[in-house]
This record gives sequence, structure tokens and C-alpha cells, in this order.
Amino acid sequence: MEERHRLLLIKQNPWWKNEKIILPEFERELLEEVLNHVKYKQIIAIIGLRRVGKTILLKQLINSLDAPQNNLCYIAFDDIDFQKYQIAEELINYFFEFSDKNNTRYLFLDEVQKLPNWTDLIKTIYDTEENLKIFISGSASLELNNYKETLAGRILTFRMPVLTFNEFVRYFGWEHSLDTENMFREYDLKFADKKEQYHELFADYLIKGAFPELLDVDISESEFINKYINESVIEKAIADVAKLTGEDEKIIYELFRLLANSNAQLFEIVNLSGILKVSRNLVSRYISLLEKSFLIKVSYNSTASVAKQVRSSKKQYFAHSSMVIALLGYPFEVIQTEIAGHLVEGIIANHIEKSAFWRSPQKDEVDIVTAEKLPIEVKYQSSITKNDVRPLLKYCRKFNIEKGIIVTKDLFEIRCIDNKEFTFIPAWFFLLLRRGW
Repeated sequence: MEERHRLLLIKQNPWWKNEKIILPEFERELLEEVLNHVKYKQIIAIIGLRRVGKTILLKQLINSLDAPQNNLCYIAFDDIDFQKYQIAEELINYFFEFSDKNNTRYLFLDEVQKLPNWTDLIKTIYDTEENLKIFISGSASLELNNYKETLAGRILTFRMPVLTFNEFVRYFGWEHSLDTENMFREYDLKFADKKEQYHELFADYLIKGAFPELLDVDISESEFINKYINESVIEKAIADVAKLTGEDEKIIYELFRLLANSNAQLFEIVNLSGILKVSRNLVSRYISLLEKSFLIKVSYNSTASVAKQVRSSKKQYFAHSSMVIALLGYPFEVIQTEIAGHLVEGIIANHIEKSAFWRSPQKDEVDIVTAEKLPIEVKYQSSITKNDVRPLLKYCRKFNIEKGIIVTKDLFEIRCIDNKEFTFIPAWFFLLLRRGW
């Protein structure tokens, strides 16, 4: 093992020299969930889009563990030499040699997807080493690997999303926790007198709220914000996908730009195929890659059969509104235009883990339908008419649903329309509700 590799490994593990690592105090919501699973033997995998904070989370995990310093090892596979199987094996064996095998050892492998055949290496050490807990992280491209089959029964996967609005609000020290069951009461007590400030926070969130490194960047720094998102997130993520799959990076990028123009809207594979002048199968494959990379989320018609879902129109949502704004070069004032409705719908749809949309043969459409069949319509405006509610009414009558939700700009009330109950909730407030929809 070369001296340079040893010294770099020691630099990545300053606690071996009794040096402390300085980390942000702010913690993602996922940290507590992962800590609850440390006691199990299975490998913990943290996956997600670039720049969402996976490396910081791993290091916060290291700081949280009660273990001898020599039993904690962090290896980042950014160094090109570390991306060689033999060298990676030597690095891990170096850690094993100086660790205490009588106590639990913790091995953290960051951006592990950059190591060829990484699943074989991890499977071997998982099966042969005792008192070893393994953590791995990878950008979204980790999900593209066929690792679940190789590591079946040996791995627990956690997805780290972009920053939620709840986390965004918490970072700035504002009240962020409330109970769905008593939301009107909690709104009156905690939020009503500050609703304008929350609305401003939500506007900032739409523009730059996805990535931790942008939290303290003022929205006046529009050039930097857009450059960061385009170059550090979008272009890097697409390059990762193309490199891993051997696909055409330029076509994937152009497809991604086309989808940005139809964010939160129906799209047709055949239309995209015609514009890009490539086969429908290729467009379908590339959309799947973008989805597996967490760059987009694809939604299907909730009432169609599986076969019809595949054939019929679908909707797609970008991972965050700030990515649409940056990619298309919109001025930040776009959130004051009608385009804001699509941006907010995307935020709401991503907030709901399992969702679909509803579209009737007569082209009536409800934006979002939850797994519990609750219909949600996003109307990011201050005035809502009965005509705006008509698709929700048709859905509720057809499926015998008694309630629905309309996400608004600032209306917060309950209306009974044609014997159906509709709750109007401001978008910022809806995103703070504890209950997962």
C-alpha cells in the first residue's frame, strides 16, 4: 500500500489523530431515522441527488457513535486511485488491521458507486468480518446499479431527498411543527400573526430551497444560485448517469430540458421522441434513468389499469422548483406569474410519497390523488371559484369520496360544496403538516 494512499486515508479520518471534525449544527430529518437502525447488522445505504447533504450526514453519524476512534473509518471515493478495486481493498484492510475486533467497527464508504464491482467487495467483507457495521452513500446513480440482488437481505436503503420546506423553516429558526388534527387551532396560535413572513420564506424556498449549501445565500445572488444548481447538481448528475450506463449525455440533457418546460404537466413519449428524433424506446429508457436518478418523479393515472398506465399520458415533476428555474433561466420573479402554479404543484407532489393523478375520459383532471384516494388540487391563487373545484367534485362523486383538499396561495378555510367537504390550505402551511399525505 503506497504511502500517499495511507496519508490520504489518515487525512480523511482526523479522529485517528485525536483531531475533531467541524460540522454544521443543522441536521437533516433523516439522521434520526438512520440512527434508529444502527443496531442492526445490515448495511445502511444513503442514496439521493447530488448536493443534498449525504456526506455531512455520514460524518454526523460518525460524531454520534460511541466507539473507539480507531474503530471508525471513513473512505471517500473521490480520489481516482481509490476507485481501483485492489486499492479500495487495501484501504479497508488497513483499517481492519488497526481496529479493535472485540468491539463494533464502523466503516463508512462515501460515493461508493465510483468503485467498480463495489457490491462484490462489500458482500465479501459483510459475510466474513465480525463486529462490523457498514454504511455506504452514493449519488442517485447508485440506484442504477443492480446492487439489491447482490446484497439481498444484507442492506437497508434510505433515500435522502432535497431539503423539505419543514427543514428549510427549521433552519431559519421559525416554528415548523404542527398537528394535522388540530391545524386550525395551531394555525391561530402559532402562525396566523406571521403568515406574511412564512409566505416570503416559501417564495425563497421555491427559488433556492433544495440544497443545504444555498441556505445562507441571499436570493439577490441569482447568478450564483443558478450556476450552482446547473453545474453542481444537474450537469453532474446527468454526466454520472451517462457514464454509468454508457448512454448519450447530450440527448439525456436535452430531454431533461424538454421535461422542464412541461413540469407538472402531461407528457407523451411519442411527442418527445419526435422532437429529439430518437426512438420511443430510448426516450422511455432515458425518462426511467432520470427518475431513478431522483431528478424527476413520474406520476400515473390513479384509475387506469397497469397496462393503461404504461400506454396513457403521464405527468412528471422535477425534484424541486429551483431546478426548473435554473435550467430554463427564469428570472426569480417567475414565482409571481402563472408558472408558479406548476412549480408549486411539483413541490406538493414530491411532498407526498405515494401519489398519482386522476384524468377522466372527458379530460377532467385532479392534480394529485394520495394512496388513500384523497384528492388534492393545487390552485396557487387567492381566489377560488366553484368552477375551480368542479374536477374535485366529479372525482368525489365518481368514487364516493366525502372530502378533498385544495392547496392555495393564502386561503385557509373549509367549504361545503354539494355535500362534499373541501379544505383550503395555503401551500406553505400544507408542507408543514406532520402527517404524510
